Amino acid sequence: MTLRRPLWRRRLLPAFFTLLAFNLLVLVAWTGPRSLRLRNATARVEAARETTARAREETALLEERAQAIRANSADLERFYESVIGPEETHLVPTLRDIDRMSRAPGLRPGPRQFRREQVDDATVERLAVTVPLEGSYEELVGFLQEIESSPRFLTIDGIALTGARTGGAQLQVDLSAYMGLPPGTPVRRGRGVAR
Repeated sequence: MTLRRPLWRRRLLPAFFTLLAFNLLVLVAWTGPRSLRLRNATARVEAARETTARAREETALLEERAQAIRANSADLERFYESVIGPEETHLVPTLRDIDRMSRAPGLRPGPRQFRREQVDDATVERLAVTVPLEGSYEELVGFLQEIESSPRFLTIDGIALTGARTGGAQLQVDLSAYMGLPPGTPVRRGRGVAR
């Protein structure tokens, strides 16, 4: 004699598991794509937030750069107006100042050489002056200090110091004085500069 299983075990339990499996399949089929869409939407939102944050950082950097450019432009205008001045009003006084400084007591200047050239990419002209001097070490140092403290825009480009037979020293100073070009002068473009 075989034992018969109860009805609920024979029919109801397999039907219950079949329905349970079917419900799970429907649940996965229904919620799976939605959860994937939600996950994708969340990832897109996060990527958009990161892109927005990067764009804000770049905007802040560009704004800083724009402020620096505006400040540099204002400084450049002040430099052209108050430091170097136009050639017609600054050339002769600058040459007189260099001559006066090279004839300080005790210094013996030699023949000076001048060369004018326009500075690339600017409305500025450079006047290169070579000044040979002879004098004591202290007098030559005094000349260099006067050049450095001059109200004119002068730069010392080179110095050559040699001993002299008379116990002093000979100094050859290469100076540059800068002046603004007259309005309307075309700007000379430098070589190799990307435009």
